[in-house]
Amino acid sequence: MMRSAIADGFYSPRARYGVSLVALALTYFLTARFGLWLATYMNSTVSAVWPASGLAIAALVLLGWRYWPAILMGAFFASLFIFPWYVALVIGVGCSLEALAALWLLNRSGGFHAALDRVQDVVKLTFFAAPLACTVSASFGIGALGATHLLSESELARGWFIWWMGDMMGCLLVAPALMVWWVHRRQALQFWPTLEATAILLLMLASMGVSTLTGVDQNHYVLFAFLIWAALRFGVPGVTLVTLAAAALGMVTALRPMAQAFSYVALFDMQILLSIIALSGLLVAAALAERKHSEWRLDQLARFDSLTGLANRAAFQEQLERTTAHVQRHGGNVALLYLDLDRFKQINDTLGHQAGDQLLQMMAARIQAGVRSEDFVARIGGDEFIVLVVGEHAARASAAVAQKILQTLAEPFSLLGHEYVMSASIGIGVLRATSTTTGGTPTQLDDAQELLRHADTAMYRAKQQHCGFLYFNSSMNVASKLQLSLESGLRRALEQAEFELYYQPKVDTVHQRITGAEALLRWSHPRSGLILPSHFIPAIEASSLMEPIGLWVLRQACQQIVNWQRDSLPGQRVAVNFSARQFALPNLLLMVDQVLQETGLDAEQLEVEITESTAMTNTRQTLDTLNALKQRGVRLTIDDFGTGYSSLAYLKRFPIDAIKIDRSFIQELGRDSDDAAIVRAIIQLAHGMQIRVIAEGVETTAQRDFLVQHGCDEIQGFLYSAALPAADYAVLLRVGM
Repeated sequence: MMRSAIADGFYSPRARYGVSLVALALTYFLTARFGLWLATYMNSTVSAVWPASGLAIAALVLLGWRYWPAILMGAFFASLFIFPWYVALVIGVGCSLEALAALWLLNRSGGFHAALDRVQDVVKLTFFAAPLACTVSASFGIGALGATHLLSESELARGWFIWWMGDMMGCLLVAPALMVWWVHRRQALQFWPTLEATAILLLMLASMGVSTLTGVDQNHYVLFAFLIWAALRFGVPGVTLVTLAAAALGMVTALRPMAQAFSYVALFDMQILLSIIALSGLLVAAALAERKHSEWRLDQLARFDSLTGLANRAAFQEQLERTTAHVQRHGGNVALLYLDLDRFKQINDTLGHQAGDQLLQMMAARIQAGVRSEDFVARIGGDEFIVLVVGEHAARASAAVAQKILQTLAEPFSLLGHEYVMSASIGIGVLRATSTTTGGTPTQLDDAQELLRHADTAMYRAKQQHCGFLYFNSSMNVASKLQLSLESGLRRALEQAEFELYYQPKVDTVHQRITGAEALLRWSHPRSGLILPSHFIPAIEASSLMEPIGLWVLRQACQQIVNWQRDSLPGQRVAVNFSARQFALPNLLLMVDQVLQETGLDAEQLEVEITESTAMTNTRQTLDTLNALKQRGVRLTIDDFGTGYSSLAYLKRFPIDAIKIDRSFIQELGRDSDDAAIVRAIIQLAHGMQIRVIAEGVETTAQRDFLVQHGCDEIQGFLYSAALPAADYAVLLRVGM
């Protein structure tokens, strides 16, 4: 217990800070003593490079400003060997203020990257922060020496410049090396790059030759070739290594036996040369790093989804083609999981697109967590994700991966302070070297796009069956081909005028007269005869034909009313159904205006019916569209009322003229007391809000009598008439009910 308490105390943040402080102070002390030791060899009192200044700045940049006392202590004790304690204290204060000033200046305007991978960081350090910070240290140090008469007045200016220049060299050579290598310290050394870096240093030493060791001369300019080599191959870390080696080469002459001390001029020449080398190398390396980062960023934008960080459609296509090509050449198999979130649109419509984006990010993270490390995950658009399962047993493993993803997604997630549960539908296509496994039936695959189509088809079937995930099989392929054939037939039907509108009358329960009709689409196929809407309406809504066919129905219905009026038939009101996709069209209002203007129909004789689910899909957009239609005089009806939503409260907000009770409630009247109670409640509530009530699917007199008894306003159903062609409906109008 006591040992544990001691260990906890030793590893506490305060204890770690204290130990780090002492370690940094000792390191600074040793570095400063090393600089003074170099001075005794090079020029009795002057060191070409004061490494302690670079250490101080790098330490505060990397560890934080709280470590400035270590700089103060290290500088104080290092100076105490030479100067009185009060002078050593002033020098220590100047050195710590130098590091603090550099840190403050570096963090102005956009921050500072210790990796020095931006030109602005190199410029900020070498041309701005370091020169100004070194001014602080030189001013304190020379000021203290001058005030105590340890330095004559005639030597103050030169002494200040020498001090400033030595500190600058530490900032240019030592600080970048420490910062850059600290940032890259976790990168593992690789054999060939390490060998190449060693070769650079050895060749650099060899190129200098024996003449380099005899003094400072122009042979040092040979270093620029190695500097560029290091910048191109190893970036900023390589440049700092070369500049440190160049500094070592420049100063090694001072350590030779019988070497003469450097003159101030020779020392200054060396400092200028090393400054040029350091600045050139850092700027070149930073510029190259910026370019690589820009290229990487462009590659990220081109290949990765900016919202989730997953691979995008383009990257997925490349990966899919590579993977399938490898399988076809070398054997094996690959499984493709096509995933689509269920009811994601409701999140967007209810909580907003920002919440939807947050949901996609969370879902992407969960999908990534549900796959194996060797699997490939991509977001190909909207709420659709792709997982490529590879390996020898990919076909079998794909089911486990799909199950794991579904389990992960099913866990509740928090969004805007509330918990939600999501589900998804997954379709799986499998490619082997020769064929896919399709529920026991082999189906030959031609290329990667066929695999994608198979998975997409299986996903839609899984969504329809609410079964989580399904493998693609040949029956799905047949269904897909039938769907394509149906869409082709519908397109031909629109072009060749095979569509026809039928009209089912609505009867006023009080006066027992026809008040209007609902226009219902029929397909008069040249070979199959009359096709009911249940066989082709879903195909229309799932295709691009929704808008042109919807426009045709609206125009045809409006024109038919005008024709009946010209034939002196009783004034009618026709109801046209708008699907959810049609109602969400951005040009819906323009389409209605265009048709009314072309046909000359009074807007009050047009009635628009939308289902309850359509009205509740996006309540804000629904309200805006309904208000715009109402302002034009169009009558508005909610169809299939009572199915799927408890939306009676929205009747107060929507400018509705009528609601149509769904036929499922009407059919059980007289047999189901619950349905009867629901119908009564709907009628009473609607009348309380001055909304008319229409009952559809009325087939018996008992149903009619119940509705009449409880005040239903209009009735529609086979009891009065089935849907009729326009000519037959005109006859019905003439003779009456």
